[in-house]
Amino acid sequence: MSINRFMSAIASKGGMSLSNNFIVRFEGAPYDPNTPIGDVSLEEYVEFMCDEAQLPNINTATGSINGLYTGLGNIDYPHTKVFTELQLGFMLDADLTMLKYLNYWYNYIFDDGGGTGEDRVTRVKYRNQYAATIKITKTETGPTSSTQRQPITYVLEQAYPYAIDAIPLQFGSAQITKVTAQFKYQRHYIINKDTTNVKDSQIPAGGRLVGSREVRPGVIEQEWLLPNGKVIKKEVSVSAADALPTPPPPTVPPKAPESQQPIVRRPGESPREFAQRRSRELQN
Repeated sequence: MSINRFMSAIASKGGMSLSNNFIVRFEGAPYDPNTPIGDVSLEEYVEFMCDEAQLPNINTATGSINGLYTGLGNIDYPHTKVFTELQLGFMLDADLTMLKYLNYWYNYIFDDGGGTGEDRVTRVKYRNQYAATIKITKTETGPTSSTQRQPITYVLEQAYPYAIDAIPLQFGSAQITKVTAQFKYQRHYIINKDTTNVKDSQIPAGGRLVGSREVRPGVIEQEWLLPNGKVIKKEVSVSAADALPTPPPPTVPPKAPESQQPIVRRPGESPREFAQRRSRELQN
């Protein structure tokens, strides 16, 4: 395979993936995601302040069988999926919002009644009261947004923070304070999407609309020019095509009122007659 064909194949898949483009969301956590924090919601705060995440690994527990064939030793076979813990890192503002939220979530698991006495009793809640769903989406830049293409999403079920790492504080050069939390979860599943299309499945990634025509009632065939120079055709409904940005219709300058029309000399009119008529019309 030539390098040009290889690069063309990569371009047809939307280019190379960049590791600094992702979205993390908490769903069902013991705190209303719509809770306002300044001018944004908690859900938006988590999304923007999370600066370190991982796509979960895949592991397998295996057993072994001996004597499957004469002269052959132990043979491993898979029997259980293994889901290991996950680490998420967050930047902190001056109010330590994400640290307070993670502490709240952790303390919600272990209910000590809010007391501070030495003889306080701690009771653990049921898991369905504190566990949440964590969605980690790997995103790529699209035509209109830096997170418009979303090729894969990991959905972590029954997740909860089981450890909050120590936060180092020290004199020296100023750095953004960060907090890291460890999460356990029951299991995860994966949602795959086509990375060559944006999430609304209408505009090919990086493509430019170069033509359209009606192929049948209610359906329009669009021609898209991709970055690799290839032109593809895509059929969309009229309602979907209407949702796409269209150039504004050409504007026609309004016709000037009759009084603002230029006064011209009529055929057979003498210069003196024209000057007199022009003076009368301007006065009116």
